[in-house]
Amino acid sequence: MSIPSVLYTLIILCIVIIVHEFGHLIVAKSNGIYVKEFWVGFGPTLLSFTKNDTKYCLKPIPFGGACIFEEDPECKEPDRLFNRSSVWARILTVFAGPFFNIILAFVFSVLIISLSGSSVVMITELVEVDKGSPAETAGLEAGDVIKRYNGKRVNLSEEVIIYNIVSDGSPVELTYERDGKEYTAVVKPKFNDEYGRYMFGIVFGKTLDEWTSANILRYSVYYVRMNVRSTVQGLKGLMLGRLGVDTLNGPVGMAGMVSDIYNAARHDGLPAVVLNMFNLALIFSASLGIMNLLPLPALDGGRLVLLFIEAIRHKPVSREKEALVNFVGFALLMILMVVVMYNDILKIVGK
Repeated sequence: MSIPSVLYTLIILCIVIIVHEFGHLIVAKSNGIYVKEFWVGFGPTLLSFTKNDTKYCLKPIPFGGACIFEEDPECKEPDRLFNRSSVWARILTVFAGPFFNIILAFVFSVLIISLSGSSVVMITELVEVDKGSPAETAGLEAGDVIKRYNGKRVNLSEEVIIYNIVSDGSPVELTYERDGKEYTAVVKPKFNDEYGRYMFGIVFGKTLDEWTSANILRYSVYYVRMNVRSTVQGLKGLMLGRLGVDTLNGPVGMAGMVSDIYNAARHDGLPAVVLNMFNLALIFSASLGIMNLLPLPALDGGRLVLLFIEAIRHKPVSREKEALVNFVGFALLMILMVVVMYNDILKIVGK
């Protein structure tokens, strides 16, 4: 693993985490919630300064960050404590972290598409349908444009591919456009031994022709949506047992990914490296945003569940029960991280 790839990994992680925690910070402050400390990194404090009652700290270990709320009821403004703020202010504050990650993913998407042009956007028009394939049997032809996959709108060829990667072989309803009219076909994918997954026998390869500012924004939204859907599909695959825990990546695995992509792109020059790093940052940011919304203790999603329960009951969950749930959830999360890191190391050693 080269020094540049390690540096790129650290930069990407820092940007993604800082934006996540900044989301919590800015929405908390806009709702009058007292933020005690804002960290970037973990470990002993290297640099710090205080502004508007908040201590900002830079710490040496870049794999994390935190937005710390004041909990001392004896503080000078107890009404600004997190737990004394309105439940909806707290919901917005907790949700802001993942939401800012999605916004960051959109920013990277706009940068990628603006700098690389239409060549990065592969639309859902078929350029080839394999002879004897499930797609040909269902009546699809080259030139058809896939519009929906099991009723869900698709605008990028990668969306169809991602759905197919986690397919269990069940028949799929494809809505496609031909000569200005829409048709629907039910396609049963066939398992391909070479690729180790179910496939339709279709080939994409056409990029977007018209490139305008409106298209840049529209397809940036599609690109982020694709990454959000891929994260959701991956989580679904894990829960259903179609994907193993070894498919998850921690910081070590992410560094390995960055190293592989850096080594592949560096021969094409710095612009290619930067675009690929932007793409990785987009993927990591979107994934972090969605993963944090999982309704699990110790994640933002778990806190949101407790806050919505409070909003419905008009009564907060007891601090003791909340602390116990968060402790158990944090312990399980640490165990998962150890397993993921162990698998990451095995992958790197096995290369």
